[in-house]
Amino acid sequence: MSREADNGSILIGSSDRDLLEGLDGFISANFGRKVVCVDETSDFLLEILDKRVDLTIIDVNLNGLPAAKTIQIFKKCRPRVPVIVISDDYSVETGSSIMEHGIFYYLYKPLNKDNLREIVQSALNKRAREED
Repeated sequence: MSREADNGSILIGSSDRDLLEGLDGFISANFGRKVVCVDETSDFLLEILDKRVDLTIIDVNLNGLPAAKTIQIFKKCRPRVPVIVISDDYSVETGSSIMEHGIFYYLYKPLNKDNLREIVQSALNKRAREED
């Protein structure tokens, strides 16, 4: 089996349908990975239990639990999977509460596609190195 066929999915969680659609198309076009999009924290957490996930991208505005709590649960279940957080909240409190859970990168909206491409590639490379 080829390494490409062995790749896990990229899980994206956001309550913003436009953001989900944009990220789905961007990730699929640039990385050739299966993308799973969800708009509730309950679905986000169920996906990590049911599927092989190589990377997660989570919007702090995901419906359900607060983002910091969702990330905390996620990292307990899948500590080696990189987490990229997207936020439109520039407060120090929100950033600090999320950063303490060992996320890979914290991005602010609006997203810069070149920056996002580099960050996603770096996260996927990190994940691949940890599997070897």
